Amino acid sequence: MKETELKSIIDFDTYTKVKRAFNWGRVFTQENHYYTDRGGILRKNHIMVRVRVTDDTAKIQVKQHKNSDSPLQICEETEFETDGVSETIDSETAKKVTGMDVGELYRMGASVTKRRTLRRGDTELCLDKTTYFDTTDYEVELEYVEKMSADLLIKLMSLGVAFNQKSVGKFSRFLDEYKKRAGGEI
Repeated sequence: MKETELKSIIDFDTYTKVKRAFNWGRVFTQENHYYTDRGGILRKNHIMVRVRVTDDTAKIQVKQHKNSDSPLQICEETEFETDGVSETIDSETAKKVTGMDVGELYRMGASVTKRRTLRRGDTELCLDKTTYFDTTDYEVELEYVEKMSADLLIKLMSLGVAFNQKSVGKFSRFLDEYKKRAGGEI
């Protein structure tokens, strides 16, 4: 599935304004458990593998980023059933989900996101509070397939959300913290 998202990292005050400005359709918590390979093949190919746990359901999700240096993020995303979270993903399963011979994948860690969502037409607005290691950050996402809701975009901008910087996804932010803790090594 092709996923198109417009993202913005926001501060706590803006998060609070956006949180109060909408009647959220759903509020839930999701865990993202991130995996990588020893040879760095996934990173070189801009592929992210995670096990996402939501409502006691776990799925392996694979995202391949199609662009960078923009607040607009375009990805190909696929997901697969799994029994749960483990410390490794065996090489056979890794090949099946990534389409590449990357060997065994190992779990790097996890983030926990409290997500609020609402839908307007073909657009889903997501407001996220994400914690990983000892860091908490805030993000707004507008996810859509073909056409984005202009009224949602205008409302967000009136609340101080700016979509003018490079999109930095949750995995990239997690990875930056991971590298700091590992002394720059993965």
